[in-house]
Parts: sequence; C-alpha cells; structure tokens
Amino acid sequence: MNQERAFTLIELLVVVAIIAILAAIAIPSFLNAQTRAKASRAKNDLRTLAGALEAYTVDHGLPPLDYKVSRGDPQLPEMEPSTSGILHPGYVRGGAMCPGLTTPIAYIQNCWMDDPFGSSGIPFDQRKYTYNWFAPSPLRGNEANLDYIFQEYEKFYGYWRLGSIGPDRDFYNKAHTVYAPSRVYDPTNGTTSAGNIWRSQREGEVAKRPPLDVLIDAE
Repeated sequence: MNQERAFTLIELLVVVAIIAILAAIAIPSFLNAQTRAKASRAKNDLRTLAGALEAYTVDHGLPPLDYKVSRGDPQLPEMEPSTSGILHPGYVRGGAMCPGLTTPIAYIQNCWMDDPFGSSGIPFDQRKYTYNWFAPSPLRGNEANLDYIFQEYEKFYGYWRLGSIGPDRDFYNKAHTVYAPSRVYDPTNGTTSAGNIWRSQREGEVAKRPPLDVLIDAE
C-alpha cells in the first residue's frame, strides 16, 4: 500500500533557513559586483569625455568653460545657483557663438552623459558627470584670480577635472563643505564608501585630494 509522504514542519523550516542563509551571502556579493561594475563604467565614461576635452583644447588652446548658472549660462530649470558644474555643450547667445563640446563642432555626441550612480532624487548637475575648470585667469584675459580653488586646484589637477558622485551618491560626500567634493572614492575603504571618482588633466585616475584640502577640513 502506497503512502504519500509530506515534508514535516521541521524539514520546511530547515529549508527556509538554508535559503535565507544563501540569500544573506549572495545579495551583498551581488550588490558589491553591481557597484564595481558601475564604477568601471564611470571610469570608462570619464576617459571618453577626457578625450573630447583634449581634442577641444588642441583646437582652442584652452578647455571649455564649465556650464554653470553662476557664469551667466542659459539656466536650465533643473539647475540651481549652487550647481557643481557640468560640461559645456556650446550655444548661441546674442548672435555670438559660445563654443562647447557639441556645438558648433561635435567633439562628442553627448557631453551630458548620465552618471551610473545618479538618480532622479538628486540635482540635475549631479546626475551628470561633474566638470570643473581651473584655467588661470590670465589665460581668460581677466585679472589673476587669487581664490584658493583656482590657484591650488590648477596646480594639483591641471586645467580641469571630471568626476562621478560615486557609490555614496552624494557630491559633497556627506560633509557639505566647498572642499568636501575633492574626497576620492577608494573601494578598499568599502565598496560603497564615501568619495567621488575623479579624473583630471594631469591624472587618469586621481588617487588623493589636494593636500591643503585635508588641512582645511581639519581646522
């Protein structure tokens, strides 16, 4: 006589416990792999954008301005006066051409690429790759700018830096001071540790902050 045999409650609980343990092991590994993949994509995108910047610089003698409301550029509804700066596409204003990376010559098809760490809940300029321009004032035909960032950052980064907000998804790295963005993402501190992924005119992958930034933070 055949008797149907079902799982006992204990056996079901054991199976559920095993699945829970496997999930606890697998999910963090999956999330870490996803973060590493996004970091790799960001670095590749920054390399592509850097190539366009260098091509522009060869033609114009200087890299393009960063696109910021505070520079008098046409304001996008999504951007605020405190914008971190993004790449300059170029536009016509008052009948005059203000050249950028896509107009009138397309050095790249899209200079406002989406940062893989960006999301709809953060400012527009932080959903795109950050671009800051440090070319010294005399080269712009202006009086020398003695501001710390223009003087010291130009020595450290060269004329520009490009960046991703990194896995912490915060341009200011939770500190919200003007110098906090220069902190560098280092996966050895944890896959989702704070810091931005930077590339500069002088370094393909920026590994540390300008030295005076650290001293200022300590004050």
